[in-house]
Amino acid sequence: MQAIGGHRDHLERIRENGLCDPETTSRSELRGLARKGRKEAGMRHANRYRFSRSSPRERRERRLQAGRLLKSADFAQGVGAAISAGDPGASDNLTLVRMKIPFVRSIRFIAVTLTLVPALLTPVCFAQSPPFGIWTPNVMQRIRDRSTLNPAVVARAGYFEVSFDSETGEANWADSESPYALHTGDTIRIHGYLATPLLGGPYPAIVIGHGHGGHGSAELAIAVAALGYVALSIDGPMSGRSSGGPQDTPQAWISVEPSANYSYLYHYAYAGMRALTLLESLSRLPFNPFRIDRNKFGVLGASMGGQFTYYINGIDSRVKGAVAIAVAGDWHKSAFYSGSWLYHGLYYYTRDGLASGVDALNTISDACTDWTLHDFLDHFDPIHYAPRQHAPLLTIIGTHDQYFTLPAINTTFDQVESAGTNGRFIRRILLSPNGKHGVINQNDFIGSILSVLSTAKNWFKYCFDDGPTPPQTPTVKLAVIGDRLSFEVNVGAGSSPIARVRLYAASEVNTLPSQPNDFGDITLSPIDNNTFAGSIPIGALPPSGPPVTPDNVLYFAQVQDSAGYTISSKMYYKSGQLDFCGDFLPVIEHFPGDNFPVQPPPAVNCACPQ
Repeated sequence: MQAIGGHRDHLERIRENGLCDPETTSRSELRGLARKGRKEAGMRHANRYRFSRSSPRERRERRLQAGRLLKSADFAQGVGAAISAGDPGASDNLTLVRMKIPFVRSIRFIAVTLTLVPALLTPVCFAQSPPFGIWTPNVMQRIRDRSTLNPAVVARAGYFEVSFDSETGEANWADSESPYALHTGDTIRIHGYLATPLLGGPYPAIVIGHGHGGHGSAELAIAVAALGYVALSIDGPMSGRSSGGPQDTPQAWISVEPSANYSYLYHYAYAGMRALTLLESLSRLPFNPFRIDRNKFGVLGASMGGQFTYYINGIDSRVKGAVAIAVAGDWHKSAFYSGSWLYHGLYYYTRDGLASGVDALNTISDACTDWTLHDFLDHFDPIHYAPRQHAPLLTIIGTHDQYFTLPAINTTFDQVESAGTNGRFIRRILLSPNGKHGVINQNDFIGSILSVLSTAKNWFKYCFDDGPTPPQTPTVKLAVIGDRLSFEVNVGAGSSPIARVRLYAASEVNTLPSQPNDFGDITLSPIDNNTFAGSIPIGALPPSGPPVTPDNVLYFAQVQDSAGYTISSKMYYKSGQLDFCGDFLPVIEHFPGDNFPVQPPPAVNCACPQ
């Protein structure tokens, strides 16, 4: 009974401190937190910074100091008793220890081990692992604070220009050029374009994020409004007409020292969530003049805007619908492909370790050991936000995306799970055959555009208005029967009957041509309501590339229904799903602006099991 009472008290302390409640946290989230269980991001940076600058003599002295401290019974008993009693000073004392001693995991392990049963009975929700350590309850409270927006709205022909304060006197960021100075206490003011349907309402409202090097668009906001949504297309920090904060440069992306909240991507996601707060504030004006339904918010973006979508949908429970375009995660594995964007567009030309005085260009040899790169990936690789998506998520991407290359869409999709806040949560992908980073298949321009637009429109109808449910994600089986490759697709219908199932096959993925044409297609025949089949001869020539064989075939299914959805399977290779760490190697277009020769992957790929 005493243990049960202590457990109850421990839960109350968790709720009072704004930390996650294990009774309302999804199982996948709890598994992820328990599995990763890392230190809070800022403290980790501080420890690594201090330790990295220590001399060998200082490090030996710290090891001896840690050993003496760990042997101290008074220390162990004191920490255990303080935590068990709920002493608010216990965590402060531990913070002092962490600042002095780099062996934090050992100390915390001893402290937690000595904590009584009540603490041990509770899932380790307080050990927020990246990326969520930077999105604390206090940060989320500031994001949702309508009183600090300082909004301005100016009417234009067909739309409104809006501006608002995103971070007020609290933004930290780093210069993108020498001397790479750090700035603190800045204010970031965001500009955007707001468009509304002409009549009726209230309408769901969608925040739109732009890609790297881009800015908001009045035309895009107007186009989305024509579909029946209030649309807010924002300029990211220091983009378009926004002011304050870092520039949208690779250096600003990867600037995560001394903390991940210095990165441009942090400020961009923050601004997107503040845009949701602006929409909420506008909806509360007398008579709701912009006709905003504040219970139905969505987020939409392409490229860096697709990352923006994963981030915001992974953090903010106000989001009820999400469409991410031209994006995928699992960036560390992607870096080992020759010519990859992550290496040649982001990593090769940037510097890290700026705050600790280490200022050298990154090299491929660093990709396995550079903690700054890993810290960047921990906080801003979309795959780390995938397990905690709040709204139904549709990801649209071209098979030949030269930046977010196959098989990243497979591995990212596998990680997408619900945060547990939306009973209608689903996940789907739409692969655009032969589409590059611009998504659209140039060999079927009109058909490709129509399938993307119709699917995205239907997706938001499902999310906001109980619209039709899309087909299930199809699965594909390959069998070699005689001299033919036989494909069987299994798919469950959604709200509407399945109208057509296609099988796309190729023998390579080559992103070098301006209009790739590797995938050809066949229409499959129905076997029953859920099964469709077809075959191609072994040795058949695809539109481009060598003949198709069981040892080189890439394939996926695309399902269309009568409601206008187009939904894809994952990508398959040989007899199973395409994954990293196998023998598949895409040919990647050389990154624009990279003047160095394309490097081969390192001899040892640390991102894959050895």
